Amino acid sequence: MHRSISAFLFLLLISCGFTACKNRHNGTRATKLEDLKEWIVSTYNIDGERLREEIRHTAEVTRTPMYADKFTRSYYKNESSPLIWITRMGVSPNADTLLNCIRQAEDIGLHPDALHTDTLGQMLRRMHEYDFSHEDASSLMGRMEFLLTQSLLRYVCGQRYGFTNPHQWLNHLLIDEPPAGEVRREVQYRRLYDQGSETATDSFMHHALEETRHGRIGQLLRSVQPTDTLYDLLHNAYRQARDNGDTVRARLARINMERARWRYPRPINKKRYVWVNLATQELTAVNGDSMLTMRVCCGNQSHKTPLLHSEIRWVELNPYWVIPQTIVRKEIIPRHVGDSAYFARNSYRAINKETKEEIDPTLLSAAELRSARYIIRQENGEANSLGRIIFRFPNNFSVFLHDTNNHSAFQRQNRAISHGCIRVERPLDMALFFLNQPTELFVDRIRIALERAPLSAAGRRYKQAYPDAKPMSNFFYDTPVPVWLDYWTLYPTPDGALQAHPDPYGYDIVIEKLLNDL
Repeated sequence: MHRSISAFLFLLLISCGFTACKNRHNGTRATKLEDLKEWIVSTYNIDGERLREEIRHTAEVTRTPMYADKFTRSYYKNESSPLIWITRMGVSPNADTLLNCIRQAEDIGLHPDALHTDTLGQMLRRMHEYDFSHEDASSLMGRMEFLLTQSLLRYVCGQRYGFTNPHQWLNHLLIDEPPAGEVRREVQYRRLYDQGSETATDSFMHHALEETRHGRIGQLLRSVQPTDTLYDLLHNAYRQARDNGDTVRARLARINMERARWRYPRPINKKRYVWVNLATQELTAVNGDSMLTMRVCCGNQSHKTPLLHSEIRWVELNPYWVIPQTIVRKEIIPRHVGDSAYFARNSYRAINKETKEEIDPTLLSAAELRSARYIIRQENGEANSLGRIIFRFPNNFSVFLHDTNNHSAFQRQNRAISHGCIRVERPLDMALFFLNQPTELFVDRIRIALERAPLSAAGRRYKQAYPDAKPMSNFFYDTPVPVWLDYWTLYPTPDGALQAHPDPYGYDIVIEKLLNDL
């Protein structure tokens, strides 16, 4: 390769020399062939091995904080990987196309250094002007090859999937501390994110490089732009706030623009869903043209409620609460083994998993409770921590939406007080909200199960005719209801105006730092 590039530069210099020559009447003699000997210097020679060595060196000394950087390093570590930007004609015009695009980095909330904008601009200028006064062409081209690829992959992955990877940082944010007396050899983290968002794969990044090599970079850059209305709202808000010098609003918009780049289904424009914004500790339920809003209580700082997307499939009435093993190990075992008053006060029972036999929990030792052969279950009823209603949906965290036996908590400003589940202010209203034209009797059977008076004549007749009937224990929705546990600190109201919200879990601070560290 180095011979062909050297030949190209040599011929180009000859052409430039002849074109630049002026006649004798201008005081400059015509360039002669022997004059070109002065131009044939090592600075302009392209050495393939020297170029590859510079790529390797640049990969070693360049910071690589973004997830796409790992692929860039891996790509050039393979000596057989074709160059993307350096061609037989010098540097590909695709480099100028990319530079024109990344010069808009600040418009999307990035510092120009994150995409090497100024550095690449200077390099391309030097290439176009054959300015190799400070280093040889091989070194310049090697550094430029790596930085162009890193910039390209950062940009296309960032705009298409997010410059930060929530699967990575959110699931490595909160250390899962072992219970007292236990020692772990490896650090474990609590999972906090399971929205099902897409991630940049090796296949996508290979595709991006191939599209660039084959001259389709313009099409590639257009294809990765966020297209949903939420991103557009936030992007416009960011530019307006930045132009007006409103740094607080611009910061909020920039951070939430990054959230909007994460590609996962969102409730905007959906006709039927439950959406919980953990930042505001509020719930919105939508069913066609009807909307229901209420306060919720979510996980505290040590037990943050995870971000997830699922479907509510059924509603359980008067549930038992099986105490999660993490709570048994971290809270019950260290402080309440053998404490009869504690177990009685909370209506806790111990159940043998194998025999289903109920056992006096005060008779179990710490070792027996830790063995997981037994479960600790709270009896159902008015005193149950889950209250009278729980909304069941599949997820990897054992969290749900449910009623509570402590309704005074909804009056608090900070309602991040649970172990991770969502306590709902008006659970019966929400349970009935998604029923498809229920009969009066069906609604009253739900009320009777909750020990509430029936409202209809049919319900009253039913209760009088069947006083000993087993109360309804659950019911299913005709169509599952999509549910999102989400986190936004700048989000549109129903009329489309963006409203700012608190950041109780401090996630904005983490996103901002990750963006600033690129």
